[in-house]
This record gives sequence, C-alpha cells and structure tokens, in this order.
Amino acid sequence: MNRFRVWFGCILMFLAGNTYAGVFETSLGFSYSRSAYNGGSYSVTQSWNGALGYYLTQDSQVQFSYQDSLNSEFVPNVQDIKYRDRVYSMNFLYHLFSEGAAVRPFLRFGVGQLNRDATGTYQGGFSPPGRLDQVTVISGFGLKFKLSSRFGLRLDGTSYLTGGSIATWKDNFNVAVGGSFYF
Repeated sequence: MNRFRVWFGCILMFLAGNTYAGVFETSLGFSYSRSAYNGGSYSVTQSWNGALGYYLTQDSQVQFSYQDSLNSEFVPNVQDIKYRDRVYSMNFLYHLFSEGAAVRPFLRFGVGQLNRDATGTYQGGFSPPGRLDQVTVISGFGLKFKLSSRFGLRLDGTSYLTGGSIATWKDNFNVAVGGSFYF
C-alpha cells in the first residue's frame, strides 16, 4: 500500500508541474475482416469501438474506452461458433510527437474487463463455454492524423493480453480505423 502512495504522489507532482488546459477527445472506430476457406468454411470479425479521453498534458491522455466485437467461425460438419467480446478499459496514452504535428504516433497501456459470450456447437454437439469474464491488460499503438483543430482520423492497433502475458499479444489483436473529435 505504501508503494502505491509513493507512486501516486510522484504522478501528482509530475502532473502539477506539467499542467495543461485539458482537451477532451471522443473517438469512434470500426474494423471488419472476412476470410473464406475451402469447402464453404469462413471466419468473420467485426468490431466497433469508442473512447472518451482527457489530455492531462500535451503528450499524455487518460482514456475510457469500449469495444464490442463479434467473431463468427464456420467449418461444415466441424464447428459453427460465434463469440461476442465486450471490453471496458481505462487506458493511458502517450503521444510521441508534439501537439502541433500533423501525424501523432501514440502508445497505449491500460487495464480492462473482458466479457465474452460464446454460442454454437463443435463436432459431436459440444458447445464452447458460454461466458468468460476476466480482467485483461491492454497494450497498443496508433496514429492520429489531425485534419483540423476539432477533427482527426485515427488508426489503432490494440491487444488484450490474456492473463497479462505479453506472449499472448497476437491472440486478441485488433486494428481499427476511425475518427476523433476534440473539444
């Protein structure tokens, strides 16, 4: 508990020395992928995400985000499964270029709650576990393209690390394109 207080105090001191007239950012994004295989097999993934962020400094941002994904996998006579993932997360974003740059790369770190509902059947009539709820670590990167003082485009790559293990980054990786509004 004392370590937490020390870290919290250090963060407050850093922010007090680097205060910034905060800017809010709200963003929406979408991704879609479809893969067709031999014999009528396919996989489809579609995802919507939204976020509300607040700039603590010109380079750092705290963000609450939500993602809703639907993944369908079909292999004739083997499986017909649908997964719906909802991830609620609190993130910290750090921007690598200055505020005035037309393109701003950023890094994302956070923690979230993954809620997964699974339906369907495997060969032999078996079903996947119906519900999975777990805390997850969030990591990612992206680019923001500021088109005006109030609007920009964004490209995000986000991974939900199963059990917090960096080795699982590719298991739940999503790339999304979207827009941001600043106010």
